[in-house]
Amino acid sequence: MATKKYKRRIFGYIFRAICVLFIVAVLSLLLWRIIDSKTDPKELKTLTPNQILCDAYEENGKELTVFTQKQNTYSQGAKTYGYFSVTNTCFIEEAEQIQLLFRYNNSTIKYLTEDYDLPTIPSRNEDLFEVTLLVAYDLTPDDTDDNSNLEHIRFERLYPTEKIPYSKTLYNYRKLIFDGIDFGDSVLAIYVDVYYNGDVDYENETYATLIAYHYSEPTSPLKLSSADKKALEDWIKNN
Repeated sequence: MATKKYKRRIFGYIFRAICVLFIVAVLSLLLWRIIDSKTDPKELKTLTPNQILCDAYEENGKELTVFTQKQNTYSQGAKTYGYFSVTNTCFIEEAEQIQLLFRYNNSTIKYLTEDYDLPTIPSRNEDLFEVTLLVAYDLTPDDTDDNSNLEHIRFERLYPTEKIPYSKTLYNYRKLIFDGIDFGDSVLAIYVDVYYNGDVDYENETYATLIAYHYSEPTSPLKLSSADKKALEDWIKNN
């Protein structure tokens, strides 16, 4: 009897230990996913140099006016809610340039497969999405009462001049550089339009749309980091 009671007690200890380990493992996984989702690759957050940016940097005494604006970082549409996010955006005035970090989860690829009834799930290494900027310019900047009147707004679509792919664990990134944006008072909004590359038609609704800038929201200045300056100086030195 004592032996059976002892065995039951040992089994109870082992069972409780397994349960505790399982709970710890699940909580650790959830914590890791939360941390991972909020941490972008360090190398993608540094400014990516190109000729236009470096020329502006040198012409402006090796200084740049950089700012950002906090917006809804996830796609908000009912069909593609949370599919995509823009996790880092830099507006660089002297270069008339925008650098942004576009991101989507591996699960987004599965949803894309379902949405378009694709025969197989595409590889995460494929270039699946076209990402462009749609800039809304105010044709009557002196009259702020008509900013919602489409007759007084000009739209211009910008295409990335550079695209840098990157993947880590659950997430897929595209560092995108857009040149040729006038940051004057006439910019009302900048939208990030996402189309599936197999279905790009600007006359149709986008697959998803995010907002990168709106004139009514405050902006926050960004200071060039030592990594930013090093990247710019190294590019100038080697080009």
